[in-house]
Amino acid sequence: MPNTNISEHHQDKLLAALLDDGVLSSEQAKLAEDTAGKLSLDILRALSRLGLVGDDNLYSYAADVFGLELINKIHQCPGSVMIIDTCKDLGLSIDWCISNSVFPIQDGDSIHVYFGNPFLQNQLTPLRQLVNEKKLHKYLLTPAMAVSVADDITSERAVSELFGQSNSDMAALAEEAPVINLVNSVIERAIYAEASDIHVEPGSKNLTIRLRVDGKLSEFMQQPASRFQAIASRIKLLSGMDIAERRLPQDGRFTSRAGSREYDIRVSSAPDVNGESIVMRLLPKQRDELSIDGLGFAEDHLAMIRQWGKLSNGIILVTGPTGSGKSTTLYALLADVQSGDEKIVTVEDPVEYQLPGITQVQAKPEIGYTFAKALRTFLRQDPDIIMVGEIRDKETADIAIQSSLTGHLVLSTLHTNDACSVFPRLSDIGVESYLTAATIQGVQAQRLVRKLCEHCSVSAPKPNFLEQNPELHSLLENVSSPDWKQAVGCERCQGRGYRGRVGIYELIAVTPALRDLVAAKAPLKDIRASARASGFRSLLEDGLLKAARGLTSVDEVLRVCSSNEDA
Repeated sequence: MPNTNISEHHQDKLLAALLDDGVLSSEQAKLAEDTAGKLSLDILRALSRLGLVGDDNLYSYAADVFGLELINKIHQCPGSVMIIDTCKDLGLSIDWCISNSVFPIQDGDSIHVYFGNPFLQNQLTPLRQLVNEKKLHKYLLTPAMAVSVADDITSERAVSELFGQSNSDMAALAEEAPVINLVNSVIERAIYAEASDIHVEPGSKNLTIRLRVDGKLSEFMQQPASRFQAIASRIKLLSGMDIAERRLPQDGRFTSRAGSREYDIRVSSAPDVNGESIVMRLLPKQRDELSIDGLGFAEDHLAMIRQWGKLSNGIILVTGPTGSGKSTTLYALLADVQSGDEKIVTVEDPVEYQLPGITQVQAKPEIGYTFAKALRTFLRQDPDIIMVGEIRDKETADIAIQSSLTGHLVLSTLHTNDACSVFPRLSDIGVESYLTAATIQGVQAQRLVRKLCEHCSVSAPKPNFLEQNPELHSLLENVSSPDWKQAVGCERCQGRGYRGRVGIYELIAVTPALRDLVAAKAPLKDIRASARASGFRSLLEDGLLKAARGLTSVDEVLRVCSSNEDA
């Protein structure tokens, strides 16, 4: 082939791999070679142009042939600010980088280079001359990712130019295209990274944007602190907040779309010493996977919660900290019990997921439409099942109790550390113990643990501490063929070792003996002992059962349950 930059060895190796796996036929391989020769292209670009192999699949083979890490997800791409800063430090033309799809990032004694074509190794020659003493780490970008990085750099340069002007009107800057594109890009990337939250945190010198993925925060982007007010104003404009108010907390919301999915984005701002901390929570409006079978319940727990959902009256409470999946569990239970023969109403703040066939109402405390007021209204709407987003005060608790006593099934959430603590918690907010004992049918506590990546997790020894705890040892002896594993990290999980989350649970069915203890205001330790006698399993125990089955790691269970008394 006429292009002298092409490595014939790697070309032959790539074609051989595609032929061996049946991805290409011999006729297609010959066509690609002929096309490459006629158009003076390397074999990779020829195959991509002919469309004989999908780009993601094709570049995955190329990454294997060249021994490179493939970058095929938008959140794996290098940051535009870091690329621009590196080019300035090295005296490298950013235009040359864009035209050649070579994107360097300096990190101490190393240079990480992301490039769009492994065959064109001569593209790195100018870079090698500038960084002789530094180690080069190379990554391969798929065509879509290379275009995305180039677009980000172009956008960042436009933002820099905009802020380089003498315009200090932040409201005006918030309406400028570069700022709009920057905010849209952050939200889009967070959605594709499957983040649950975006944290925008101003500092004295830099603005840091972090994403929470699978419950863990990691830095996503840094921007100069001078841009914070314009970015914050843009987010406030989107969410219907007052851009002039920076001294008081504010809440807002807006809708965004990524692909075919629509997201509800809840925004909270709180003043801090460097400006305002802004957090955006990303909630998909439609949850196709919302099924109680997919939440990680063990068989006995699943049977118990389904039995609770069939009750004609009483209160079912789900407890746990913010972000532990309480609302998702209640929605899944509603979807499970919904048959069309019952009237189901929910009162929420905000309505997180939309479910067909269910009346969902947004509480608005700022205009006096509180949970309690909404509940009173719905009792006149002939409901069978009522879901209250959260029991926050005595008034809401009292109406929920009265609703259950008059023949309604009430589902709600409460903030406690474990299931047994629900009873003293209700007493603390002023609910009479005899009413608590008479109405609560079941209590569930939950946490979310990260699931091990199924592609890179490896076997691990049985934890030593189990031998020192007879109860845990006895519980885990019932697991047939235990499969303890630990996290490693690979390309598919972005080196985290975990991908996705699953719930760990503790469920308490309120028995007659437990009702007597609650009504008598018995100490928490007696309530726990009664629950244990009825077969109660703690969060730690349920988590260790899941670890023994290879779903998560022991380290992850202990991390999540570290504040638990049982841990």
